Amino acid sequence: MSTHPPTRWLRPPPLIRWIGWCLLGAAAVWGGLSVRDKILHLSTGPDDWPVVRSRESGVLFLVGGGHLPDRVGRDFLALAGGHEAQLVVIPGYNVEPEELESYRDEWQSHGAQNVTVLHAASRAEAAAPQFSEALVTATAVWLGGGQQTWFTATYGGTIVEKRLKELLQRGGVVGGTSAGASAVTSIMMAGGRKSEPITTNGLGLFPDAIVDQHFFKRNRAARLMKLVEQHPELIGLGIDEQTAAVIELKTQRMSVVGESYVMAVAANGKSHFPRIEVLKAGDSVTFDQLRAPASSDIPNWLEDAILYGE
Repeated sequence: MSTHPPTRWLRPPPLIRWIGWCLLGAAAVWGGLSVRDKILHLSTGPDDWPVVRSRESGVLFLVGGGHLPDRVGRDFLALAGGHEAQLVVIPGYNVEPEELESYRDEWQSHGAQNVTVLHAASRAEAAAPQFSEALVTATAVWLGGGQQTWFTATYGGTIVEKRLKELLQRGGVVGGTSAGASAVTSIMMAGGRKSEPITTNGLGLFPDAIVDQHFFKRNRAARLMKLVEQHPELIGLGIDEQTAAVIELKTQRMSVVGESYVMAVAANGKSHFPRIEVLKAGDSVTFDQLRAPASSDIPNWLEDAILYGE
């Protein structure tokens, strides 16, 4: 006689079913001797790797791309000082001069009054101290969408990167959307398919995590899980479009605002599976809570779905 309850009690909500299938895809990517043995690579205890800690006291405001809802933009500006915010916007690709004004117009539409747009035509220009003088007095910076490798190729290792870190150290806000959200980490998601995620060095503003964007919209759970397997000391953050992960660096607390979800993945020292939290607007969690061993393994129905496709 089956020990399972009636089928109607086993059917999880659509979002949970989606996550189950994503985990199934991630397990297939890992492959190897057995799915369970590969997943065990994520179950090493927290004493087995160094936990990375940010030293800054500022705030990160990371959006997963797509259209920026007005409420999300206003939440960012409120953290930056509201109408008194000194905002610097840095595009994420080689923008034509006539396009630069549109960046200022967008943020003024969200309520910003003091907006400076920085765009270096070359790495040499970015390295000149006078180019980024606006960052010295800025209360906030917004890294635009485009190509995360543009940020690192143009600004990585320059005085721009140094001044962004100084802004966080004095309690400022660094926000970004899409490519701009991914660029803030030390190990940066640069692209790749599910089975072959590609990473490179980021700007190093946020060494604690690795960020993927357009997350649920583009079905990127498997590649984020793969990277957490490769870097179990980091928290994986999958941020969907029109949604922001707001991270207080000093307290290591993350909260969510916007229209969709953020998925956090952490190596779990107790369970055979990585720890996964899916957060909606209004939810919050600390990185210490994510790193702590879970009190129990994942539900039996989800384990069956991952391991056996049931």
